[in-house]
Amino acid sequence: MKSLAVVTFLLFFIINLNAQENQSDLAKLMSPTSEVVAIHDVELLPGQDAKVFETFVLKEIAPIYNKMEGQSFSLVKGDRGNRVNLYAFILSFKSIEDRDRIYPPSGDMVGDFGEDAIWQKLSSMAKVFYSHTDYVKVTH
Repeated sequence: MKSLAVVTFLLFFIINLNAQENQSDLAKLMSPTSEVVAIHDVELLPGQDAKVFETFVLKEIAPIYNKMEGQSFSLVKGDRGNRVNLYAFILSFKSIEDRDRIYPPSGDMVGDFGEDAIWQKLSSMAKVFYSHTDYVKVTH
């Protein structure tokens, strides 16, 4: 029984040490000034017109994001691969600091995100923000 406890402890210790080394390696590749790209998958709801959606996003949503210093917005539509004809919002940040200033880790909303009616209309047209990933530009 003691040997099982010792083996379990050693296994836990090795796994934890390896996880810390991997986090340390990741930290070396990133800095507060690393560029960030956030990709939010978007799917039109049934019955929605793609051109009406595109026009709405480019005229109403894009300006909200683009007015925030350190951030830019793009609407993209899949051309090849797994998400052909599906959309994504791409938010580009000059740095992790900019991303964290606009979208703090606390989850609080900072800044002027416009009228609720705009976001309600977007929600009536598409499923947005259900799946996203922030990517940090890797530099050596």
